Amino acid sequence: MDKLGIFLNFNGNCADVLQFYTKVFDTTPGTVTKFGDTPDNQIPGFENKIMYADIMIGGENLMMSDAPPNYNHIVGNNFCMNYSNTNNEKLNNIFAALSEGGTIVMPMQKTFFSELFGMVTDKFGITWNVMA
Repeated sequence: MDKLGIFLNFNGNCADVLQFYTKVFDTTPGTVTKFGDTPDNQIPGFENKIMYADIMIGGENLMMSDAPPNYNHIVGNNFCMNYSNTNNEKLNNIFAALSEGGTIVMPMQKTFFSELFGMVTDKFGITWNVMA
């Protein structure tokens, strides 16, 4: 099943954003994972920053994280689309299509959080997470 969501990136203040949105929308955080909680945290100084968090707003899942230093965070580029599907062949085809004329940020691969995950900025400047 296809699933589309919005993923927001912040410049080190994701915990504050999560707390604020939780209060504004009267909801509770779902998953909250800090970089230091991951098996291969390789970003010194980011141990207490949020790698992934989500909250439900109006029945939709809003995902967010602190942008790692190499992300080149600029307000205005601090979001990406998140596409997920359980069909790996379809995921690879969509990733390849989004990559045409674009830039691969992270090739499709197995990660500790997903059987298959990749990031690509398409030819229109929109960054996509593609994942199983």
